[in-house]
Amino acid sequence: GPLMAAAEMFTITIHGKGGHAAMPHLTIDPIVAASSLVSNLQSIVSRTISPLESGVISVTAISAGDAFNVIPASATLKGTIRALSTDMLMSLRDRVGRMAETTASLHGCNATIAYSPDFYPPTVNDAELHEWSTGVGALVSHEGKVRDTVPTMGGEDFAFLAEAVPSTFFFVGQGSGGDERYHVPRTDYGLHHPSFALDEEVLPIGVELHANLALRSLKKLVSSEESEEITKAEL
Repeated sequence: GPLMAAAEMFTITIHGKGGHAAMPHLTIDPIVAASSLVSNLQSIVSRTISPLESGVISVTAISAGDAFNVIPASATLKGTIRALSTDMLMSLRDRVGRMAETTASLHGCNATIAYSPDFYPPTVNDAELHEWSTGVGALVSHEGKVRDTVPTMGGEDFAFLAEAVPSTFFFVGQGSGGDERYHVPRTDYGLHHPSFALDEEVLPIGVELHANLALRSLKKLVSSEESEEITKAEL
């Protein structure tokens, strides 16, 4: 089933009318509209989809103007939309567009929205392949097993490959307390955290996992072909 989310990126530009900050009545302030839009977008997930569904809409960047006494003519918001299915992603994307247009209109502005050229599909593990590959993963795991994990709303471009070919995706995992005495950084910070550091001790585990998956899958393929030849010979 789905392990990682479908992901879309958006850029919303709100167009108003710039002017002097001391005379806001002569302008159409896009910053006020953009501020309202950030709040309004949060209501899409919390109030328009089932609590049993999964979705994320995050505004991650806002830019407007460059002077303390000028109301700019436009404001730009950037962010991402995530869901565990393509259908839900498309539904959320449509709602983000409508919310941007209506909120901008309410403030006397116009809004344009641009999306990434290709949205990321969800990363889906093939059930049959997952069952086999977790057995291989357990052989190289220090715990002697592969832990099940809940889906994450992170996106992954491996999903494009998984759409075309039955695939399975592993998290190798990392995390240690580090050692300040020897300037060894902590490696238990999450991805994209400003203090994130790679735990290089997990790299051999990844190498061993890939090697075993490749060699054992080839052995399995050869065994299947030999069995098929024996069956044909018996016939």
